[in-house]
Amino acid sequence: MNIPFLSSGSSEKKDTESYEEYEDRLIEYLTSPSTIQIHPKDIQITKYHQIITAIKYPRLVDPGWLTRLIQMNMDFDLSIHIFPYTIDTTVKMLENEIKKQKTDIYAMETEGKIIPQSLIQQHQDTMALLSLIQQGTEKMFDISLYIDSKSYQKEELDQNTKKIMDTMNSIMITPKIPNYQMYQALKSTLPVGKDSLEVTRNITSSAAAACFPFAITSLEQHATGVLIGFNAYNSIPIIIDPWKLSNPNTLVLGTSGGGKSYSIKLMLMREFMEGVSINVIDPQAEYTDLIKTFNGDIIRIAPDSESVINPFDLTDQTLDEKKLSLLAFFRCLLGELTEPQRAILDETINRAYEEKGITKDPKTWSREPPILEDLYNEVLPLTKSSKEIIYAPAMSIVNRLKAYVFGPMRFLNQKTKIDLSNRMISFDIKDAPDIGKGTVMFLLLEYVYTQMKKSKERKILVIDEAWTVLSAGDQAEYVLRLVKTCRKFNLGLVMITQDVEDVLVSRAGRAVLTNTATKFLLKQDTSIIDQIVEQFHINRAEEQFLKTASAGTALLIAENTRIPIYITASPEEHRIITTKPDELAMYQNLKRPEGKRLVREFDVNRPLQHKSDLTDEQIQMLSERDFEEVRVKNLTGESELFLIKNETDETDEHFVLQYLLYEALSQFTDTALMHHTRLPDLTFTSGDGKLIAVEVEADVGLKKSIENMQQKNSVMQKYDENYYVVSNPVLKRDYQDQFGLVITRDEALAKLQSYF
Repeated sequence: MNIPFLSSGSSEKKDTESYEEYEDRLIEYLTSPSTIQIHPKDIQITKYHQIITAIKYPRLVDPGWLTRLIQMNMDFDLSIHIFPYTIDTTVKMLENEIKKQKTDIYAMETEGKIIPQSLIQQHQDTMALLSLIQQGTEKMFDISLYIDSKSYQKEELDQNTKKIMDTMNSIMITPKIPNYQMYQALKSTLPVGKDSLEVTRNITSSAAAACFPFAITSLEQHATGVLIGFNAYNSIPIIIDPWKLSNPNTLVLGTSGGGKSYSIKLMLMREFMEGVSINVIDPQAEYTDLIKTFNGDIIRIAPDSESVINPFDLTDQTLDEKKLSLLAFFRCLLGELTEPQRAILDETINRAYEEKGITKDPKTWSREPPILEDLYNEVLPLTKSSKEIIYAPAMSIVNRLKAYVFGPMRFLNQKTKIDLSNRMISFDIKDAPDIGKGTVMFLLLEYVYTQMKKSKERKILVIDEAWTVLSAGDQAEYVLRLVKTCRKFNLGLVMITQDVEDVLVSRAGRAVLTNTATKFLLKQDTSIIDQIVEQFHINRAEEQFLKTASAGTALLIAENTRIPIYITASPEEHRIITTKPDELAMYQNLKRPEGKRLVREFDVNRPLQHKSDLTDEQIQMLSERDFEEVRVKNLTGESELFLIKNETDETDEHFVLQYLLYEALSQFTDTALMHHTRLPDLTFTSGDGKLIAVEVEADVGLKKSIENMQQKNSVMQKYDENYYVVSNPVLKRDYQDQFGLVITRDEALAKLQSYF
């Protein structure tokens, strides 16, 4: 296609065409498709398009009544054209309509006919509308509603169109496909504000407002995220991935009993199952059961425990960085430092390190660091000074250090003894002395953060009862630094607090708000609701929701999107995270019925059980918990009976084979992870550090299996090594070249062993 303005034969065009006209033609040329194929019932421009028009509407509508259309998870565009009438035109039109209706009614009365109720109702509605128009309460508009259903396949287009029309019928809209008018119909759905089809219906301003289709907010559903909750209005699942937002941090605010810990435990459990490492600073030992369920480590920091952090441990910091950190630590321990105290500490810290042979030379940083007693011994001689400027600050430092060297906090006066190798760790500081709880919190924050910076894998650090941190100066400053830098280390910070004022007032709290993309607002106390409204720009409906929210409901804010949700756990998840005494007693009785002694290896929570290993009582118990009996070939190719609780979308054979591989893999490594998402079915780290992916294919039908493998292949290629375990030998025989290594189930065990 030639552009006349640019061609040699367009000299006349150059003289008469303005630059704006040329620019409009150029944009039209550049944005126009190369080909358009128009058919009676659809139009093809790369994709097939089929336009659906609305020809009849319901008599009465509620606000947001088009939401059901908008929230359909399908490929379509919706266009609404609204054209206003002038008041004079509206009044004249309504008066003519009333005259016509009166004439029809009078004629039917004269002939002795029964007047239809619909005609009477229409006349009453028109009279009422005319009154509202004359009062200035309402205005009149013409409305057109068009939906552009799209697909690359003709068959899929027909299916989508049928679903859309069914939904339109369900909300009392009569749909119609404008045959032989597809070109005009398509132009009417484009974002150019032109209605070429003009299938209109007149409505009032209040009805037009009710047509606004976004009355209920929702969130983009991330394919790699976890289930957060359900839309409180329409029960649509809300699935988000915090790492896809501007930052992965989360803040949870709510009154006591509002479900803060329950909600976060549920999120942590689901994130952990997706390969995310979890660390929790737990002031009240609330996460113990959750950690034990997943074979995590509970590191108890208390006077009678063996776990400890030495404040002088460099923890992969430079010596200068550690000295600055120690000054912050001593501000936490001593309070705000005076200049003489700071000078004494600076000097004695240097000497304590030098006594251990640690200097600015990085080669010396691996040597054994000093402990608090070493610093105490360096400061103590200064208390004998005759100079008041040295004696007084040195004495105050020594007096405070006594509690950490000889008193109740002396358990910190030793070498670091903490192992952070487990993927799920809880730091239980419930029994730490109150006098030093702030100090312990500071040490944990620094140590965990430093250790977590070593890896770029996804990890979460949870600080429960965060008000204890935000209300303390130096811990708060550390949190301030942490929230601003954790994203580059793939670390998500989760802070939970019921003292909202500490978040709103403190500098660190405001930094947390600014640098936290995801926020859970649970039930709020009425005394601080005004502060919440102002800080989070809560509207009237959201304010009422927070005032009346029950346990497990929350206003979820994910960056600029907010939506009321309710948080629900599956029965198994609920069993793990509940803290209600009655429920805990019930679960305890369920696991160990009175008078029945269960086999020690039996675990009622395992979703796959070998029936040959079970007693009659155990089989009965599992049956009552909705386990089903299936017969599937095991990893040796022998047929075996299993009791399973398959809550996935996969076939029972796939479920059994995946779990058997996971059981076998767990004998060699604790890095094995089992997934029920778009990730490979199994992932683990081999003996030489490679990341391995295993995909199980046991679907019904060869064609379906091939489609599944094709969809998963791009994900599998991201791992160091990958292979498929298949139930159908044909996949190995004929598709080895296409998908790489493909093995059968009886070869799987030997393959797993080869990595270790």
